[in-house]
Amino acid sequence: MELPTSGFAEPARGLALVARERGAAITEARFVVVEGDRRLFELTEMPVASGGFFGFAVDRTRERHFADELDRHIGAHAEVLEQLGSAIAIYGPDTRLKFYNQAYARLWGLDEGWLRTEPPYGEVLEDLRARRKLTEEADFPRWKRQMLGQFTSLIEPQEDLVHLPDGRTLRSLSVPHPFGGLMFVMEDVTHTLALESSYNTLMAVQQETLDNLAEGVAVFGGDGRLKLSNPAFARLWRLGSDVLRGEPHVGEVVEAVRGLLHMGGDWREQKGELVARLLDREGTSGHINCSDGTVVRYTQVPLPDGAVLLSCLDITDTVRVEKALRASNEALETADRLKSEFIANVSYQLRTPLNAIMGFAEILHNQYFGELNVRQLEYARGVLEASRRLLALVNDILDLATIEAGFMVLEREPVDVAQLLHGVAGLTRDWARKQSLDLRVEVHDGIGTLSGDEKRLKQALFNLVSNAIKFTPAGGRITLSAVRTPDAVTLAVSDTGIGIPQGDRQRVFGRFERGQGPANGSGAGLGLSLVKSFIELHGGSVSMESTNGVGTTVRCRLPVDLPDGGGGSLTPAITQAAQ
Repeated sequence: MELPTSGFAEPARGLALVARERGAAITEARFVVVEGDRRLFELTEMPVASGGFFGFAVDRTRERHFADELDRHIGAHAEVLEQLGSAIAIYGPDTRLKFYNQAYARLWGLDEGWLRTEPPYGEVLEDLRARRKLTEEADFPRWKRQMLGQFTSLIEPQEDLVHLPDGRTLRSLSVPHPFGGLMFVMEDVTHTLALESSYNTLMAVQQETLDNLAEGVAVFGGDGRLKLSNPAFARLWRLGSDVLRGEPHVGEVVEAVRGLLHMGGDWREQKGELVARLLDREGTSGHINCSDGTVVRYTQVPLPDGAVLLSCLDITDTVRVEKALRASNEALETADRLKSEFIANVSYQLRTPLNAIMGFAEILHNQYFGELNVRQLEYARGVLEASRRLLALVNDILDLATIEAGFMVLEREPVDVAQLLHGVAGLTRDWARKQSLDLRVEVHDGIGTLSGDEKRLKQALFNLVSNAIKFTPAGGRITLSAVRTPDAVTLAVSDTGIGIPQGDRQRVFGRFERGQGPANGSGAGLGLSLVKSFIELHGGSVSMESTNGVGTTVRCRLPVDLPDGGGGSLTPAITQAAQ
């Protein structure tokens, strides 16, 4: 390239004068426009012995371009490192700090003004030790020499975990720098390690829990391979460790349990159906009857990650016990039905001879065919009273048998509550008076009516009052009362008798059950059972409150309107009472 002399003449002349004064060559960089381009030249002028000057120019434009490009790359690299969350520091071959980012200064709490002075790595270590930022070393000078020795000995990247006195843990990566020296990358992994430790602990707890479950648990991934199983699963399906090793496919697992699942027929078709069912994303549950008689209950649950959870439990013993209980229950129900039919039949057949006995006893008692002496009259009265009690017992048994069979139909009609209570009191007042008892009725005349079978309700209240008379000592009080609410009427019979022990309050409502007390031995124990049955046929409920030595209150809560179908079928409570 031919250089224009006009661009070089003036700088060359000035440079030559300086060279003559110094008596030595002088070099200086100048920008010169050459063919329209601004280029950088390095001018050199030197004096010669003849008193003249020798000068030349070297084009340094390309070198300057490369230097600028390198500066831009270094700047961009520094900007990227500055934005990283990890602490980064670069030390040169002379161990002096050449670069650091804000994260590095914050991590160690270093003064940035001091860092900008490019302190040596040894001084940085001394400062950190003085401020107790580093773990105390038994021989710090020796440790420091080892750290500085890395500048000449480290060839491959080296990673270490550094535990600081304040409880933090750093992951430190030391990397040889391409330009010499070392680059340190540090990251606070305290929380990461804590999370990792918690995760590992949780996984260990979960694995231990799975291993000790009675249920067999297995997880099949979205690719159909076994990802997880517990020992109970292997025991239940007789799977060896060789089958479960290496994430076997569900098809391989099914093939391994062929002896338990194959019940005859085309095994390939059965196997395909089982594999498809196990990989189905719909949750299912059911029972599997194995060929060896084992019954397994399974539950299949799809998991959010596409896997399928399968839990299995051996319920063979449970099924056997259930079958035995069902057979026993059926036998008991049959025996109870036969017993009820027998009692009802015998009771029905007793009515005819009882009526004959009562008729002849009334003839004798009324002395229609001649007078009787005192003893004969007493005998006739005794026969008549015993026959009446037996007839009442027979009628009660027939009523219970009718209820058990579900044939009792209530005759619905509006029942005046006040008249109902006064009517029952009228039937039992003389009896109570003979026992020196005060029988009271507490009810408002305007209490209104309820829908029900008056005969059965009166029978229930009569049984309650009769029971109260039997168990209330002379001088006591018996009260019939009624309270109305918007949707129900509560009938109550209270006494000041001996009370009923806590353990007997449910038992006395059973058939042929009697309370303990002075009246023990009288009656067949059907009165309260009939009360409960009649009230529940009306869609109501019976409750009892009792205190020993104070008295007992039995409340019958009845709906104002008899539910549809009342008396047409038995409620579960009635069925339980009947059984």
